Amino acid sequence: MKKYIIAILSVIIVGCSSNSYQPPCTELDSDNLTSLYFPIALGNKWSYDVVRYDGDTKVNEDYELELCAVDTIYYVKDGKRIPFEAYRACKEDQQNWNFYFVKCSDGAHLLTINDWYYKELKSGWVIPNSPNEGDKVSNMDGYVWRGQDVITVPSGEYQVWILEEIRELNRKEMKMYRDHRIDGNKTVRRRYYFAEGVGLIKTEEYGAPGVLTSVMEMDNFNLKDTRGGRAK
Repeated sequence: MKKYIIAILSVIIVGCSSNSYQPPCTELDSDNLTSLYFPIALGNKWSYDVVRYDGDTKVNEDYELELCAVDTIYYVKDGKRIPFEAYRACKEDQQNWNFYFVKCSDGAHLLTINDWYYKELKSGWVIPNSPNEGDKVSNMDGYVWRGQDVITVPSGEYQVWILEEIRELNRKEMKMYRDHRIDGNKTVRRRYYFAEGVGLIKTEEYGAPGVLTSVMEMDNFNLKDTRGGRAK
């Protein structure tokens, strides 16, 4: 289960091209900012049903994600470490992830850090408040916004924006996948579905030739503040 969830949420950490990322929101007043497609507030929680298809075998699992704590992390500018606060993502009550979220003028920023000791910002990308069909994701490789749709998951029916990922895995990622290479080679194909005011409600992963190998669907959520917000 752990390896599968790491693969599903690699939208957060893989494909980033920057080694020193500075989110623009670190210098902005957050009172009037809104994160539409990934609501940010301490205690926000999402739970998901996961189905994996291993040949003729169907495996059902579940998964929970929570913005569980506020940490001070740092970005480096002109040789100086500049602090700002961000929300840490935890899975199933475990607080050992290096995934962070902050709200900025253009949407929700997903961030990673180099290590737990220095907590220096490594990379990040944006889930925008106003996606446009055909737009590529800045600082990521192989991610494109594919437009809108209406879909149904266990928690209800939602109008969503679709983010599609089609790219080649790097060596580090290949080690993570080990014996279950997507498409039987280095190609990864995934779709992510984001609903306004709710967040990520579904992911799909495909093997060759276009066979669905796994799906994750939101079955419940608890959002304390759908406007989002940088930690204060």
